[in-house]
Amino acid sequence: MVLEAAFAFLTGNFPFSVELQSICMALQGAMIIRSGVNKDGTMAWFHAFARGVIISYGGALFTPLWMARPTPMLTNDLNMASCILAYVLVNCTPSDLGYSMASLFPIRLLTVMGSQLFRTMGILKFVQIAYTALKDSPSDYYPTPIFGPILNAAVLGNMGSFFALGFDGHLKNGMPLPFQNGLFIASLYHFTINDKDGPIGVLLRSALEPVFASFGLSHQEAITVFASLFMQTWAILKMPDFIGPSFDPFGFLSIATHILSREVKRPVKVNLEISASANNSQATNNSEKKKKRKKKNNSKKKKD
Repeated sequence: MVLEAAFAFLTGNFPFSVELQSICMALQGAMIIRSGVNKDGTMAWFHAFARGVIISYGGALFTPLWMARPTPMLTNDLNMASCILAYVLVNCTPSDLGYSMASLFPIRLLTVMGSQLFRTMGILKFVQIAYTALKDSPSDYYPTPIFGPILNAAVLGNMGSFFALGFDGHLKNGMPLPFQNGLFIASLYHFTINDKDGPIGVLLRSALEPVFASFGLSHQEAITVFASLFMQTWAILKMPDFIGPSFDPFGFLSIATHILSREVKRPVKVNLEISASANNSQATNNSEKKKKRKKKNNSKKKKD
């Protein structure tokens, strides 16, 4: 029973799933603005509302334009209605009752879980959108389109930050976590589900087939459960009640990059040292030669 409920949640297959995801995304965005740039309450109401919408639904607003599709923010009333409701709840209730309730741990946990479910379903959906559009025209080098479907999904979780922080502001510290997460989930899903004839997809499915079979799940179900569980886990661990914002599910990549960068720099340093020592020894030899010439000249003068 518990496993069935967990499976239903991780795949988004339960009553009012879409509504829960929508309100959780909107509430998370409204809380980020209220607890951050508007914590003193000085922002104009529409400015605060619009910032919350961008933080929550930046990907849904702008990423579909890449594939010449209308944004769901215009075609679906639920998302914008959720943003309005979340703003009122967080900013306009008597004695800040709504904000105080949304700050309670159970509500924050539910908000994180619902919003991460929304993001997971979004990544998988946007992979499929691009793959459906591009599958009939792969490159000459691989039987399945690769970069289009993966990047279309990977950029989804970064649009809000691009607009809120600017291009340089979002990328100045390296590859942001939403980009790493998007690339990982989108690549795993795309190669496993869509890459029917390519060697990467064939290898992945053959390696994962025993795992799929042990749980009695189809490829689609297994990858969806894994992606959702992965995103739920790291988001919950990043909450201040657990490990906190410093937790990085891809921290090993940062360590590897740091080690590699040090290894690359070390030979340069050695070469510089060798070069410097060579220059010093050459200068010493030159000065010694000059001294010897001087002595010879002086001795010749004395003889004369």
